[in-house]
Formats: sequence, C-alpha cells, structure tokens
Amino acid sequence: MKPLLRRTLLFAAALYLLLGLSPLVFRLAAERTPQQEAAPAASPAPEEAADAVFRIYDEARAQVLTVPDADFLRGALPCEMTLDAPDEALKAQAVAIYTFYSARRLQNSGDDADFTCNSAEKQIYMTDDDLAALYGDGWADAKARLDAICAEVAGQMLLYDGEPIESTFFAISAGCTQPYENVWPEDSYPYLQAVACPSDMLYDGYRSSTAVTPDAVREAFPDVEFTDDPAGWFTDARYFDSGYVESIVLCGTTLSGVAVREALGLRSASFSVSFDGEQFTFTTLGWGHGVGMSQAGAIYMAENGAGYAEILAYFYPGAALSAP
Repeated sequence: MKPLLRRTLLFAAALYLLLGLSPLVFRLAAERTPQQEAAPAASPAPEEAADAVFRIYDEARAQVLTVPDADFLRGALPCEMTLDAPDEALKAQAVAIYTFYSARRLQNSGDDADFTCNSAEKQIYMTDDDLAALYGDGWADAKARLDAICAEVAGQMLLYDGEPIESTFFAISAGCTQPYENVWPEDSYPYLQAVACPSDMLYDGYRSSTAVTPDAVREAFPDVEFTDDPAGWFTDARYFDSGYVESIVLCGTTLSGVAVREALGLRSASFSVSFDGEQFTFTTLGWGHGVGMSQAGAIYMAENGAGYAEILAYFYPGAALSAP
C-alpha cells in the first residue's frame, strides 16, 4: 500500500477510536465471492419484471427451482446479511443481490438455469421451508421483516449505461476496497474502483491468522520446485495500492495474491506471511475478495445515518439506481 493511502486509512481509523466507538458487531451472514463474468444485459420493462421468475438450480435438492421475483429477495437476503443489521444496509444488500442475479438471468437465459444455489449451505437462496427451519418460532416475525425490507426496494437495480452492473459484494475490506481487475484481470468496470473503508478496521474478524504447514504448501502448489529450507520460500511480496497482495514469489515462482488466497483457503488476499521453524502464519486483513460493496462498511454507514441509495452510490460510484 502506498504510504499516503496507508496513513490516511490509519488516521481515519484512529479518529473513530478516539471518538469512543467500540468495535462493531459482525453481522454478515456469509461471504459471497461471485466470479462469473457478467455479459451486457438490458433492464427489463416493468410489465416483464412483474411476471419474471428466477430459475435456480439447487444443489441440495438436485432440482431447478422456479422462483418469482417477488419471492427471490426474501430467500436471498438472509444468505448475505443477518436481520439485526440496520434497515438501510439490508436494503442496499437487497439491491446489490437483485442487480447481480438479474444480470445472470439475462446472461444465461438460454440455459436450463439462471444460476446455482445450495440451500442446505445457505448459499445464494433458501426456500420459505428452509427459512422456517432456520428461524424456528421466529419465522413469522422474520418473514414480516424480510417482506417489508424487500418491498421497499422491489425491482430496483443498479445500472451503468442502462445495463445492470456487476454488483459484487463481500464481507469486510482490508481498509479499502479494490478495483475489479485486481482480482479478475480479464475485465474492468468504472464503477468498481478502490474506495476507503477505514471503519472496517474496527470489525471483529477484520484481522485473522491461518497456520499452514510446509507440507500443506507443497500440496497446494504441486508445480513449484521447493528448496529444503521453508524459511526462504515466500519472498518479494508486492502490494496493490488498496493493500491486497498483487504478487508474491514462492521458490522462484511468481504467484498472484488471489492464487495464494484460493490455494491456502485464506480469508483475504491482503496478507503477510512469517515462518517460525515449523509452520507458516498468514496474517490476513479483511474477509473476501474486496471488490464492490463491503457489507461491514454498509452496516457502519447505515448505523451512522446513511440511506441505502447513499451506500450504493459510495461503493458503486457512477452507477445509477433505477426507479422502482
């Protein structure tokens, strides 16, 4: 990370702490890491949207679910953010979800399903029966809250040049989000650029450590020619301005930070690594790919008075919120 950007983020975080803010409660239901490239997609006309359905292949049931738009958000929102989050954060998350999967529906219109979920793992979508089992005696209240939140933003999408955007989102940033191309170099989007999220530094789960044995590293990177001394394996880490690892050298082989994160199961590609003679310790900042909306940041903004439209405008600058 460049010194000026790092100092700016650390100063902002210190200011929050001096003002007496306690660490924020982690209220994210699950990290999403959408990687499928979105094709240009036209916004549906109102009369089309009213009767539209999502065709979702549920791996847990091994069948395609046909879900009306009116019901989709109720089953998708709890997979991403728990209901004790502020209303405006939940609305922002709902719009991001609807935008992302509406684009997938348009892209995959000729396929058997628009996208895949796993209801048993609480991934992407759950049916009302799944939700009733999850919430138990609280299902009636949860359903009422979900329906009220979703009704507020029903049909709203984020558009760029009249098309649904690639509205990626994730759990916690490393103090700053990062451009789309840092993670998926095949494309770039003007509304997915780095924005500062110093409040994310206050979240439980912002910093974590993962212990990895040398044998596990060998197994994760079978094509690398390893030397006998693990202490010298990882060298020359290079960082993007946003604080995520751009590249790191492993025994002479240059790897992307994303590749290391995925191979070793790290929470984030913002990491440092040390070796104590027996195992590596990867210290990571944030949770998720870091592109688009930080769910922790959205919660913080909502708790401090921001509306959902303001939250979305901050994390997807230049994208337009469509009328309901």
